[in-house]
Amino acid sequence: MWAGRVGPVLVLLFAVGCAAAPQAGRATESPRPSGIRLLVGGTRIVDVDTGAATPVTGLPADRRVTLAATVHGPHTVIAASGPGVNQVRLYLLKGSKAVELASGWNAFPAADGSGFWVTDQPEYGGPCTVREQAEDGTILRRPRWSPCGALPYADTPYGLHARHRRESLLLTHDGLRKTARYPRIVAATSRELLVERKDGRLALVVPGGKERPVGRPSGTGVVAEGEVSSDGTYVAVPFLTPTPGAHESLDVWVLDTRSLAWTHVPSMPLPVDVKSRRMRWTPAGRLVLAGGFVTTADDHPRESDHKGVVALWRPGEASLTRYEMPADWRESLAILRP
Repeated sequence: MWAGRVGPVLVLLFAVGCAAAPQAGRATESPRPSGIRLLVGGTRIVDVDTGAATPVTGLPADRRVTLAATVHGPHTVIAASGPGVNQVRLYLLKGSKAVELASGWNAFPAADGSGFWVTDQPEYGGPCTVREQAEDGTILRRPRWSPCGALPYADTPYGLHARHRRESLLLTHDGLRKTARYPRIVAATSRELLVERKDGRLALVVPGGKERPVGRPSGTGVVAEGEVSSDGTYVAVPFLTPTPGAHESLDVWVLDTRSLAWTHVPSMPLPVDVKSRRMRWTPAGRLVLAGGFVTTADDHPRESDHKGVVALWRPGEASLTRYEMPADWRESLAILRP
């Protein structure tokens, strides 16, 4: 399991139970198969259990192209940009094949499953647009102009979620009209939004309807974007605290949306590399954490002082089950849906 503490020094101990700590990063247990796969570098799918890597086909072959992946439930979108392409090309990952979806800056699935929203800037220096299209490219909602600094990046049952001037906005699907504004939308379930108020308080709200105040579980740390379980019961919320070095303290709490009770994920908080941190729920209700975690007491750890780790936890379990990451944690990572 992991053990960590917050203070002048942050240490990640790779130990199991009460046994003496082995050399950092060396496995001390043989956990059951995880079933987790990672998209690494946008170019290959790596099986956490076996280390086997399957190349992704269908992407531009130019090595100068930069690939960035985002996972939305069952959908994985890969954006290809760089000198080898005229515009950003967006692909859907189907098994190990990338199938072109559209050109544009970003794409994300519609909350009702009807298609995909695509944000774009069709002409260099021109206005930005938002459109909805089917997977085969059929236009479902024609492109509409949107300020480039307030483009939506996720869909909710109550409208498109955009950020503008450090505030969260909800926009109508048809005309992109603003219907609600919050200091921050942390997560969206199929029924409610978890929002953070200006004073730091949290609440589950139905826009224009009822509100359920939610106590804040941790007095320190900045709230980051949460992850909602497949059935909408749980919301995993990271609380992040900057450190003197190039990492941050990761403290994950899980909110039960039925009882409004918080559960502290075991062994938290932990020191983690800022850019490599990833978190996702599986359809079976397991929370997956992945990234480069710090294994030294040094406030300014070197890259060699990090360890790539994948960990799983199910609400009710007393500890994390960890796996060594069979890939370089410094590459871009995405946790794929099993």
